[in-house]
Order: sequence, then structure tokens, then C-alpha cells
Amino acid sequence: MIAKFYLLLLTTLVLLTSCINTKKITYFNDLEKASGAESANRLQALKVQPGDILQITITTIDKDISLILNPAAVNSSPMSPDGIDAGYIVDSAGNVNLPMIGKVYVRNKTTAEINDIITQELNKTIRNPYVSTRIANFRISVLGDVARPGSYRISGERASVLDALSMAGDLNVTALRNDIMIIREVNGEKTYASLNLNNSKTLASPYYYLNNNDVIYVKPGPNKQFNTSKIVQLLPAAIGILSLITTIVIVSVK
Repeated sequence: MIAKFYLLLLTTLVLLTSCINTKKITYFNDLEKASGAESANRLQALKVQPGDILQITITTIDKDISLILNPAAVNSSPMSPDGIDAGYIVDSAGNVNLPMIGKVYVRNKTTAEINDIITQELNKTIRNPYVSTRIANFRISVLGDVARPGSYRISGERASVLDALSMAGDLNVTALRNDIMIIREVNGEKTYASLNLNNSKTLASPYYYLNNNDVIYVKPGPNKQFNTSKIVQLLPAAIGILSLITTIVIVSVK
């Protein structure tokens, strides 16, 4: 009887623990050490595309000229009352229209390159202008099996997949970590890529760092309906109860 009981106990523990594979829910579990250098993709500067909104601030020694060059400066809010980001919209041809300068071609340019272009144009008529450009509408969307799916605003020009998932409250335990889909628009065409967060090679992927309007879709795993997180929470209690039953049986037999 004791042998059968222990066999049943062992089988139960195996079934409970088999439901949890920590490697499947651990990021980059192929890394042998918690510290060290891994090959990563060099961060590519964002390039402006039609539809982007640019905040362009131009400063000169003449306050009146600065006011003309920055008509939106009187409104300190980065967003208009209707919820639209304030700034210059890049038209379908890739241009922005600036005061005293006119049209400036910015498509496929970085903000640093745009600063140089505008500065060169202003130097023809204005002394020592300072130009600062940023993408005002840098947003990403996170959908699927995460804690807080939604659209998120990025304040700077650098955001990785992990940054986006952190904003969304991280992946749920039931989410597939080896097939994270990134949807990106490049020159008017949709491109798709799958990232495996269990594999450190993802750090070298050109999709690891995000572009404006990227969409991250997290697929639910096969255990989505039967929530694995509940098993994780109940496992210690189940083991404790089984241990107590074992002790009682052994004492009773003696």
C-alpha cells in the first residue's frame, strides 16, 4: 500500500511540475551568465516618413525673429486641444513648410540631418541660428497576450521591444515568448518579423529597436484558457498538502 501511495504521490508531483517550464517563460534563457557582453544590433537612427509630426524649435539672438520662426511657441502644450500632436506634419511628398524658409525635404532624413539642413538654410539670412528637431508622434502599439494592451507614446527616439512590453505591463504567463510578431511599415509597405525572446540572438535583430508606428502582437499560448499562472500560485500549497498526507500515512502505518 505504501508503495502504491508513493507512486501516486510521485505521479501527481510530476503532473503538477510538468505544467510549468520556466525556460519557456524566461527571456533570453540561452545566456549562460547574468552578466557579460552579447552581440547586439547597432541602434539605427529613426528616419522621418510622410505623416510624421516634427517639433522644430529654432532659436536666434533676435527674439522677434525667433517668435516668427516658432509660431507654436506661444502654446506650451505639446498637444492641441483636439488631442493631435503639435508640430509640422510631413506631407505625402516628404516636405515640411517652415516660416521664412518654405518647403524643406525631410523624408528618410534623421532629426540630426534635418537640423543641419534647416541651419544651412537659415544661415543665408540669420546669424547663428540653433535648430532642434524631434519626432512628436513617436508611438507604438502592443496587442495580444499582455497585461495592458494599447498604444504608447515614446518620449525619445529610442525604444526596444522590451521597453514596449514593459510599458504594456509585460507578457502574461500564457503568452508565447518565442513568436512575438512585429508589424512595420517601410516605404508604404507592411513588413513582418517574428522575434524569439527565449533566444539572445533577438538582440541583434533589426526589429529589436522599434520604429514609429510599429505594432507588436503577442500570441497567446495553448494554455491561455487554462491559466498556468494559477498553477504556479497553487503549486506550493499542493506540495505542502501532499507532504502532510504522506506524513499522516507513515505515522498511521507505524
